[in-house]
Amino acid sequence: MKKLTILMFFAVFLYSCDKKETPKNVEPVIQKTAPEIEEIPQTKTETPKLIFTVQIAALKTQNDDLKNLESVRIYKENGFTKYCLGSFDTYKEAKQYNNQIQYKYKGAFVQAFKNNEPIEILEAL
Repeated sequence: MKKLTILMFFAVFLYSCDKKETPKNVEPVIQKTAPEIEEIPQTKTETPKLIFTVQIAALKTQNDDLKNLESVRIYKENGFTKYCLGSFDTYKEAKQYNNQIQYKYKGAFVQAFKNNEPIEILEAL
């Protein structure tokens, strides 16, 4: 009889563990898939881009001849339209180019740009 009572106890226990009832006033929990983790791209700290160029003119009005030169860089500063030629990584390269074009553009000089903004040559050096 003891064995039968123990056996019935385990049967009831297993049966009750198998059936899970949800309380009537509680909404069932719906298992959702985990949201995908969006990878945030790392922003690179860009080093400021420094280039040297040769400024050949600074005029109050635009000049179509200078504007149409190959690889001319044009920008406005203090009411002047400025025209530059070449793009060099070093001051030395820009200075050599300046020496080559002095016969055609007298008074040309090396100009530095940092992130496409003109800066003082001493600051660039």
